[in-house]
Amino acid sequence: MKDSLNTSCADKLAEVLARSGISYAFGLPGGEIAAFMDSCRRANIRVVLTGHESSAALIAQVMGQITGIPGLCFATLGPGATNLVTGVANSFLERSPLVAVTAQIPVASYRTMTHQRLATEKMFAPITKRSSVVGNNAYELLQDLLCLATSPRPGPVMLVLPSDVATQECAGGTSTAPKSQGTEFDRSRLDEITEMIKESERPLIIFGIGVPINAAPVMRHLVDTIQVPFVVTAKAKGILSEDHPLFLGVASGMAIDRDILETIRSADLLIGIGFDPVEVDKTWFSEMRVASLDSISMAEGDYHPFEVIGDLAVVVTTLSESLTDTCAWPEDLIASRRQAITRTPTSSKTGVSPLALIEGLRSVFPRNGIVSCDVGSHKLMMGQFWKTYEPGTFFMSNGLSGMGFGIPAAIAGQLAYPDRAVLTVLGDGGMLMMVHDLALIRELKLPIVMIVLVDSSLSLIRISQQRRGYVPCGVDFIAPDFAAIARAFGIQGERASSLAAAKLSVERAVEQRTALLLEVPVDMQEYYELV
Repeated sequence: MKDSLNTSCADKLAEVLARSGISYAFGLPGGEIAAFMDSCRRANIRVVLTGHESSAALIAQVMGQITGIPGLCFATLGPGATNLVTGVANSFLERSPLVAVTAQIPVASYRTMTHQRLATEKMFAPITKRSSVVGNNAYELLQDLLCLATSPRPGPVMLVLPSDVATQECAGGTSTAPKSQGTEFDRSRLDEITEMIKESERPLIIFGIGVPINAAPVMRHLVDTIQVPFVVTAKAKGILSEDHPLFLGVASGMAIDRDILETIRSADLLIGIGFDPVEVDKTWFSEMRVASLDSISMAEGDYHPFEVIGDLAVVVTTLSESLTDTCAWPEDLIASRRQAITRTPTSSKTGVSPLALIEGLRSVFPRNGIVSCDVGSHKLMMGQFWKTYEPGTFFMSNGLSGMGFGIPAAIAGQLAYPDRAVLTVLGDGGMLMMVHDLALIRELKLPIVMIVLVDSSLSLIRISQQRRGYVPCGVDFIAPDFAAIARAFGIQGERASSLAAAKLSVERAVEQRTALLLEVPVDMQEYYELV
């Protein structure tokens, strides 16, 4: 890596990125981004070719979510940049730190050359925390953007790099330590929340996306101290183990949502800890009495919780110390609300029960294994019924809820945790979107287990159409032989027509550390009852 104070802008960007802890750059090449790619290579950032720019951004986004260090993706100008949009938007609404770099027409030619010319920085402005064109200020600009990407709430930043600027000399300084988040908060407001909890008869905690993974022990201590039941959002699954006796389900927008909302409305005070309404597809939170503990204000529109803003671990620790008495619900009410989240799989002759499959896979998959799921009917089932025991082991697109997330998230999970088992569950529609990722899984020799639920339909939309009185259209298709496709990519491909066969295949793949695509025909009728 060059260490001169006078290097090219591309070199300076790569130098700062490497020093921040970034070790991978995911993307697709183009002539105009080649200088940046080469600078990354020489800075010991591994350049990884993905099959589509959307996959590059999604992989980078989940890497950022896991590590807390912004993930890095890149693309060329024009169509390369536009293909990044979904992945960057996903990072924006999933609150994950990301640095996206795209090429741009040379500054010297920009006014004259219209071929592939787009105002890229303006296009990304609504879906990033900041979108900027790189000039001779590359060093200072990137330092500012890295800090912005990781500050509450984390999110994506965009660098648009004109191809001539990339190779021009760039003056720069030396790297500085990132600013740490302060631990100060308004103690008087926390005292008010403490009194609200003491006066409440049925307080309920909702843990959300804003809870840092490393703060999980603090959250468990609070629950165990005051014996308040809790729910989690899908992005917070595993913050506390779902076999905890006070766990009352996943809120909201997942399967059996009506029962979860009944539980929430049974509370006379909702204690939101890192709760971000971006994960909720209804507006019940704006109608409730909410005391919010968070690292940033979530008040917006009709939602005006009573807030304490600060370092969550510090705030929650202080709250625990202030509450000496338990605030438990009546035992019979806890029992009835726990019973409300229990379901029995249905029997079927046309395919495997999705719920039985989820429960069966959970029974043979390691407790600390990494799991991702795509978007569709199965997402709502996985979000509610996949038991998650440890923080940072379950990944889902829930803010944007974009199809195609499952496999890229699994790739990121396996790169971040090379020694752990990694599983992704997706529908046949999502698999069709991301077939190209099989090439990367094969190239990197990643032992990811992919479960493709085959029902030859975009069932979540099909169900929605029928519930609204529409005749289903544009949702059904002929599913290909996914197992054969996997084998064509050099990956083990199998089909399991029974739960027993599916469990056996997964157990074998996990034990042997081999990549597997397992297609399982499922009966979508169960979705009509639960989603």
